[in-house]
Amino acid sequence: MSSLRVVRHSVFVVSIVFSGAVFAGHSHPSPGPLPGGNIQKYTQPLSIPPVIDATQGSPFTITMSEFQTQVLPSSFPKTTVWGYNNAYPGPTVVAKRGVAAKVNYVNKIASPKLLAKLPVDQTLHWADPLKLGCAMMTPPLSAECFQRYTGPVPTTVHLHGAEVPSAFDGTPDSWFTASGLKGAEFVTSSYIYPNNQEATTLWYHDHALGVTRLNVFAGLTGMYLLTDPAHEPANLPSGKFALPLIIQDRSFDTKGQLFFPSDGINPDLHPFWQPEFFGDVILVNGKSWPFLNVEPRRYRFRLLDASNARFYTLKIVKSDGSPGPVFWQIGSDGGYLNRPVRFSELTIAPAERMDVVVDFTGLAVGTKLLMTNSANAPFPGGDPVDPATTAQVMQFKVVASSGSDGSVAMSNGLKLRPKNSIVDLRPTVAGSAPGTTVPLRRLVLKEIEGANGPEMVTLNNTRWMAPVTETPRVGATEVWELINITEDAHPIHVHLVQFQLINRQDLDPEAYTAAYEAAFPGGVFPPAGGTPLPYGNCYPAGVCGGNPDPTPFLAGTATPPDANEAGWKDTFHVFPGQVTRFVIRWAPQNVPAGTVGAGTNLFRFDPTATLGTTDTFGFPGGAGYVWHCHILDHEDNEMMRPYLVNN
Repeated sequence: MSSLRVVRHSVFVVSIVFSGAVFAGHSHPSPGPLPGGNIQKYTQPLSIPPVIDATQGSPFTITMSEFQTQVLPSSFPKTTVWGYNNAYPGPTVVAKRGVAAKVNYVNKIASPKLLAKLPVDQTLHWADPLKLGCAMMTPPLSAECFQRYTGPVPTTVHLHGAEVPSAFDGTPDSWFTASGLKGAEFVTSSYIYPNNQEATTLWYHDHALGVTRLNVFAGLTGMYLLTDPAHEPANLPSGKFALPLIIQDRSFDTKGQLFFPSDGINPDLHPFWQPEFFGDVILVNGKSWPFLNVEPRRYRFRLLDASNARFYTLKIVKSDGSPGPVFWQIGSDGGYLNRPVRFSELTIAPAERMDVVVDFTGLAVGTKLLMTNSANAPFPGGDPVDPATTAQVMQFKVVASSGSDGSVAMSNGLKLRPKNSIVDLRPTVAGSAPGTTVPLRRLVLKEIEGANGPEMVTLNNTRWMAPVTETPRVGATEVWELINITEDAHPIHVHLVQFQLINRQDLDPEAYTAAYEAAFPGGVFPPAGGTPLPYGNCYPAGVCGGNPDPTPFLAGTATPPDANEAGWKDTFHVFPGQVTRFVIRWAPQNVPAGTVGAGTNLFRFDPTATLGTTDTFGFPGGAGYVWHCHILDHEDNEMMRPYLVNN
């Protein structure tokens, strides 16, 4: 067991027990943390976020601000949060395929009280509005770098999973503040979302460099539902029987305010940063352990894991612990599956979405059900859930029916997508040797260890600010092979495009790590210093990435995607000790496989357009895109890389 695993499981306890301790010249504000077990459950009804109707294309504004709202039961004071349009979580934007959404984002988080509780770590590579230059690449550091940051608050908004011009993608350095400061990649705060992709469940959230974990923790999260009335499956649950369920874990202090631990595991390097945040209170739609009255009929739930780091393995059980209704998953990140898939439990990762139908038909009025969680944290090999807190998510109470259920039963084999709309990229790369038909990028997930645990977690042993290495061509299809030699699962997200999982295969991580580090010149491993071998050229059909071939270290046979992973995805689980392979194409989803090649742009914008230019569609150019781990604490400390789309 590595020091990473031990430290991760002890630091949060230390930060609670010794919350008044002083490290590296900073002190923790009082009051101390409130144990989640002291909060009464199932006293608050599920809150439904307000809706912004963007289906007609009318411009609208989303404002970021600080306010108070009732997160915990009414016996506690209101909690100070940040949110969009004074909603926590933010309003659900309902958009329509083919109708562009035009949104103006406004940052009004000025002189926020909550910032005093959010441990901005200025020694990370972060937005740095005041240009103190405290990033760890440039020691020695002044004492000011180890103090709490007092503002202003940088924000930017990323529409997760969307096909958008890079100027509107919310890249990490496109941040802006209420006082008018702007990041190097800022183009505009008025975005246009083309909405040309398939109907699906997207979400929007803050993406400011180095503080995403804190801004999202504070509340900057909301759902975005892209609809396509002309192609929606008929007779799915709708109206009040179709609800978003945004699941997050949080911690609170004894005054009912948000509590984020701030004892850095390597305080001489990073005074506040910890590898992952895990809270002991589960929120759904911004309420702690709420209940939902359900009629004995079918419901559609849009599940979103908006937690910083926590995976959830969800199940519905009756009050005596016996199995309750199952999940019928009908959609994933990128849209509908071909047919509903039945699961007794579902594992959802941070940033992942699952569109499910749950059938409460036949349950007696008065029946109470629990949605439970059994996922270890970190996932999959970390600490088990606490039966009194993190093992419970929300309650369902069956009430009398208000009318007949006109929705269709999922067990009838419903076709969710017309056959002519199914695009499968996998056959184009199946059965061929890597790099013989399409480019293969071989990339490594690597932890960089410090004295007491990780100093950072990296993609390809490379820092955020290193020169861009991932440069796919527009229209091209590539296979990405991710080699995870860390101990945890990482939800990997690639901006701009949806992709498809090919397979996963077990790997001997210790043996591969030894070969990987030995491959560096002289056998000297430079932490976060790049790859051991020359990165190489992917095109026209090469192997690139600069890492040793994992083939000699593979075990067993490759396993295909689970049934609910077989559709389009933008976030996928990369498990420890495995090689995960997926096929990715820089073209719209609906383009038939094999009909577009490298150098051909079929987006209705130009993803290659650069800062300071305007593309032929009239959109401003941007700084490109990024790919990263969606454990927010990881992406804030180097587990994110920029990438550029080329012609």
